[in-house]
Amino acid sequence: MENDLIARLTAVLKDKNYRDIPLDFVVEHVREAIKGRTIKAFHVNKHIPNGYEDQGAFNLLIVTAGHHLFDCVIGEEYFRYDTVAITAIDKFQVIDGQWENKETNKTEDFLSLRLSHGDESHIALALEDPERLSLKALADMILSIRNPEN
Repeated sequence: MENDLIARLTAVLKDKNYRDIPLDFVVEHVREAIKGRTIKAFHVNKHIPNGYEDQGAFNLLIVTAGHHLFDCVIGEEYFRYDTVAITAIDKFQVIDGQWENKETNKTEDFLSLRLSHGDESHIALALEDPERLSLKALADMILSIRNPEN
């Protein structure tokens, strides 16, 4: 799973908006944050949520085998992460909808995931098909942990 994560980060960092962020910097900090925990699902959220703009360029959400969520915010010279037990998440919200892109005057699909606990929220957004698959897998993993079917 780590190889998949590194491949996805490499693809995102090739984007013109993120070329100043070295892959080694990101990988080293992610490894330090998760401390060898097994990654069960992840989503690279290159569409930075409101409120994160001052802190970083994008964020990375990781679910570990120990049922914890790591929300890593990554910038050129900035890395921080929050972690929360999946069972501590109060609200799980998925929105599959459309938005009006004012730049192109087109209606486009989006998938959004909001995970809330207390007054904190962790938000992910997917606009393109590969991102939607990644976000759906992350949401499915979290849902199966929070609300297992017997």
